[in-house]
Amino acid sequence: MPLNSPDAVSGPVALLPGVTNVDYAGYACVELRNAYGAAIVSLHGGQMLSWAPAGQRDVFWISSLAKPLPAAIRGGVPVCWPWFGKQGMPQGAMQHGPVRNVTWKIVACQAGDSGSLLLGLEPDRTAPGGDAVDVYARHLEVRLDIELGPELRMALSTHNRSPEPFALTQALHTYLAVGDVEQVQLLGVEGLQYDNRVNGAEGNLQLGAFKLQSLCDNTYAQTNLQTAHHYLLKDPVWQRQVGLTTIGSQSAVVWNPGADGAAAMADMPDAAWKDFLCVEAANAGSDMVMLAPGAQHHLQQTLRCQAWPST
Repeated sequence: MPLNSPDAVSGPVALLPGVTNVDYAGYACVELRNAYGAAIVSLHGGQMLSWAPAGQRDVFWISSLAKPLPAAIRGGVPVCWPWFGKQGMPQGAMQHGPVRNVTWKIVACQAGDSGSLLLGLEPDRTAPGGDAVDVYARHLEVRLDIELGPELRMALSTHNRSPEPFALTQALHTYLAVGDVEQVQLLGVEGLQYDNRVNGAEGNLQLGAFKLQSLCDNTYAQTNLQTAHHYLLKDPVWQRQVGLTTIGSQSAVVWNPGADGAAAMADMPDAAWKDFLCVEAANAGSDMVMLAPGAQHHLQQTLRCQAWPST
């Protein structure tokens, strides 16, 4: 569910105590800070860059290299919308849609229950480059709501204002920081079928927990169409577990470029592939959402970080 806030906002939104404008990694950002920790979101791309629960290291990875703006930021939680990859789009379409490359604006800032902080953002279609959103999604409205509490909750909401249906694919492209990607395990995908976008093989079966063998780009399809799905990343090097619960998603993407892929990326250090695993709440592959005229869809993920359980 999206966070509680008005549908329309006129004028600047007042920031609450604990919510401040900051510069982070060279980007204009907003920081949320409370007893539960700190989270930082870039106004470029509406992109989470950092989440450090109280007393813990950052849960997200962000590249130490960067292309000049308006290029997309490598790391954190990029918003892929209104298509994932180039699914259903011509070859020349922008990778993962236009909103990663435009300025977002704050449309809500609230205090929640138990001292949580809530922030709502939308792409600023009047900012330089913001007209790109209208080119591809003129009749679609999108909003990202973030809540910093004991967990980090993100909800991406889409409203189709067109008289025509829209084929929506999307993802919250979460880069989870790890001590050594070759030692982590991802639970929650056991027994699921997946498409391997590296070699084009479809209908593979995941036997046991996921462990990285080489570069991977897997789209997992949930067979149990329940409301929520749960994934758990176990990191023995950093002695922690990161849980991910998704709602409004019947697919999950797991991605890492491997050594060769990282070396080919100008905005990623060659050895950095060892430092993260992307686990993405998605509507991708067969999980495309046909959004009817006037309909809304909410893609939500909730993250929690815990110390490795003692035995």
